[in-house]
Amino acid sequence: MRLFDGQRAFIAFGAPWKDAVIALMDPRCGYDPWEYDDGMTPGDVLITVIETQPRVFGCIELIGWDSATDRFTVADKWNLVTLPAVPEWLSLPTLPGPLDHGTGSYLLATLGTQRWGGRLYEAGIESANTSESARVMMNSGGQCTHCDENIGLARSDARERIHTYVCEANSHVGDHYSDWSAALCTNCYVKMSAGGFTNYLDFRFAANPPCPRCSFRRSVGYVPRPYADDLPATESPWEFYSEPHRQWDNRGHWLCHHCHFVFGEPPETGDRFF
Repeated sequence: MRLFDGQRAFIAFGAPWKDAVIALMDPRCGYDPWEYDDGMTPGDVLITVIETQPRVFGCIELIGWDSATDRFTVADKWNLVTLPAVPEWLSLPTLPGPLDHGTGSYLLATLGTQRWGGRLYEAGIESANTSESARVMMNSGGQCTHCDENIGLARSDARERIHTYVCEANSHVGDHYSDWSAALCTNCYVKMSAGGFTNYLDFRFAANPPCPRCSFRRSVGYVPRPYADDLPATESPWEFYSEPHRQWDNRGHWLCHHCHFVFGEPPETGDRFF
């Protein structure tokens, strides 16, 4: 993606950050957290910065024109799903407005590679701050990490319906996870808080049976995946697919993440364990 001759790039700002992220995920929420320059014309490009700490880039938009309202509109839009951080060395205007051609070209070339969401976001890599909370929220796609229910962001009270828990940086090494960031619906958020949990994985595994060999509560459920051996393994530490972990008679639903013991039958209620 590049800036063509005669095409201008503008910068806009979104605040408060939570409203801005929700508006990117589902514009039907009705929020209008954007501050932008009215001097844009059709064909210009708008790059949005979300006012987290530190700040992140939120989306790229191509400006069009709405003849019915006689004003500019968004002809195309690409959310930057990983919400890349604004480099500290990059000098941006303090107010919405046009960027110089060099800065605009650099940002389009750099950010344009992320507009299809090709790079997976990894929770627990950065420190716990509002930019990381924004990434956890964006990465959820509006779905509760815990119960898998759609949180429902197409509402004016969306900001009260989605909650983020951000684990400490470096909370996983290789395939070992000590904690996990989560976007939670109000019901699951209240359950986690009321239970006194300060670690999401402790909350996640609390309802699963303890290991009968080492007593740790890190039992993960087996998820069958027939005819899908060529698919990448799940990133979630509360599931396992690998057949070599299972016993020779194909029994054993639970795998202890601590001592790797396989045991027990699946719960009668199905695949959800809490």
